[in-house]
Amino acid sequence: MLALVLVVGATAQRNAGSAGAAAKAGPVKGTQVVDAPARRVSGYVFPVYGPTAFGDTFGAPRPEVAGGWHHGDDIFAPLGTPLLAIAHGTVFSVGFERLGGWRLWLRDDAGNLFYYAHLSAYTPLAVDGAIVNAGDVLGFVGNTGDAEGGAYHLHFEIHPIALLRRGYDGAVDPTRYLRSWRHETRDVAGAPIATGTAPKAGAILLQGTDISSASGLDPASLRRIVGSPSVVGR
Repeated sequence: MLALVLVVGATAQRNAGSAGAAAKAGPVKGTQVVDAPARRVSGYVFPVYGPTAFGDTFGAPRPEVAGGWHHGDDIFAPLGTPLLAIAHGTVFSVGFERLGGWRLWLRDDAGNLFYYAHLSAYTPLAVDGAIVNAGDVLGFVGNTGDAEGGAYHLHFEIHPIALLRRGYDGAVDPTRYLRSWRHETRDVAGAPIATGTAPKAGAILLQGTDISSASGLDPASLRRIVGSPSVVGR
């Protein structure tokens, strides 16, 4: 299980360094002290819809981040690719932060926390306190924050409840979880999913059929909606 009660953002990252020398040395990979949340709770889905590329970069040097190491994995996909709620839970800490750019957190029903960063835009579901289902569209891939000018991707982190005492450094390597979660990459006919409708950075996307009504667990519903939405400034 996981549940970190923490304030997100650059200030929180600077003040969450109670891990001391251990944080300075970086995490020791392979010493995860909790079971994968996905093995305890059914229904997790991959956070990015459609084709992606990612590798295990957890623990890589990141001098600009508290502790000096990468707390998650980067999942690369075209600008505007839909981002999905990985489980039923509550959205919180939605907004802009210097490093994460447009970002949000999701707390699942077991108390585990999941961080989504560098979004280009949100759907109307991305508001503090919103209750969402696995597969709901929360936002779109971008490169905001300290990723500006770089490749479009989602920075994704997992913070188990059991590691609350470690503050922001209470993260586990998401790689094996991501590889085990259901990932929609083809439509109902078996064809590759086309994604990448680019929204304006920091916007909320709306249209006649609200994109927040689409589900990544139903590729046909998302494909019908993701076309050319109207854009309303954030």
